[in-house]
Amino acid sequence: MKVLFVATVRSHIGQFHMPFIKRLKELGCTVDGAYKDNSELKQGLDLSLLDNVYEIGFSRSPYSADNINAYKQLKKVINSGNYDAIHCHTPMGAVVTRLAARDARKKGTKVIYTAHGFHFYKGASSLNWKVFYPIEKALSKYTDCLILINNEDYQLAKEKGFEAKRIIKVNGVGVNLSKFKPVSEKEKSELRKEYGFSESDFIMIYPADFCARKNQTMLFEVMRELLKVSSSFRLLLPGSLELADEFIANAKEMGVYDSISFMGYRRDIEKLVALADVSVSSTRQEGLPINIVEAMAVGNPIVATDVRGNNDLVKDGVNGYLVALNDSKAMADRLLELYNNKQLINDFGKKSIESAQLYSEEAVVPEMVKVYEELGLL
Repeated sequence: MKVLFVATVRSHIGQFHMPFIKRLKELGCTVDGAYKDNSELKQGLDLSLLDNVYEIGFSRSPYSADNINAYKQLKKVINSGNYDAIHCHTPMGAVVTRLAARDARKKGTKVIYTAHGFHFYKGASSLNWKVFYPIEKALSKYTDCLILINNEDYQLAKEKGFEAKRIIKVNGVGVNLSKFKPVSEKEKSELRKEYGFSESDFIMIYPADFCARKNQTMLFEVMRELLKVSSSFRLLLPGSLELADEFIANAKEMGVYDSISFMGYRRDIEKLVALADVSVSSTRQEGLPINIVEAMAVGNPIVATDVRGNNDLVKDGVNGYLVALNDSKAMADRLLELYNNKQLINDFGKKSIESAQLYSEEAVVPEMVKVYEELGLL
């Protein structure tokens, strides 16, 4: 089988899809990739398993004329590639791909789309619904298999009558959890010394690039509440600093900057998560957040906003707490409960470890192989 993986940017394939691509290669498949190269921003990702790579000038904006050129570039690749399957990802990558693959699909090529979180969701703006919903519904008829990774998107696609030949739900992309393991108290102490933190620090971590969707400003408000109680609270924010200037200025203005570590893009996330007491998420919406799966695998309790993607993974009062979006007081209160109750941290952590395995590479990759088998590709 010959398959083309398409995404708007290179890092999406590198961060999320290499476990499945590795399995396809083991099964004797040829796997090509088509995307815009963003390796300067996201370094260290190994995509060497891909047989051929095509640079496509995608734009993430649905209004950009760049996507017209991307359509022409991708159509040329598809028409000359003789692919058995085209597996597309990311909203604009999937829009352009399904339009460019219409002729190939008539000749038998299967088109698969994994939606990593529709832009229309509960709480999304009316503009998102007006722009993205009709496009996705219209293009569903050019989709042989629509794969959803959270309950909200799956139910919506079913209820709204999306016309994909098959609509299925899979537990994410299959996270490689080999580096994300629980650590002993001694190991945690040694990690803290390595990174310059004290055993008395109460450390929270949120690995995410800085942007409005990830909503780090909410965490600054949370920190302002927590620091009224104790100066031992620390917040670690690993993630690309490309858009961080406004956030950093905001943290300084709110008087919490000195208790926050703006760490930049990191390749040692497993160590940073392991030295933390709690993992947090302030996001406005997700598909199925890998940062939470990784935190669960380490054994961290989670305190997160009650939004799509987060609430697939976090069960309130079981492996952490869910709070309303932007309710910084509620999040601070929940974190104080954990700060004052070591046993609760341990109990939630054990449940996190159990749940994380459902989203692991070992659990999800066989599900994806089965999808390909049912499409007659393997």
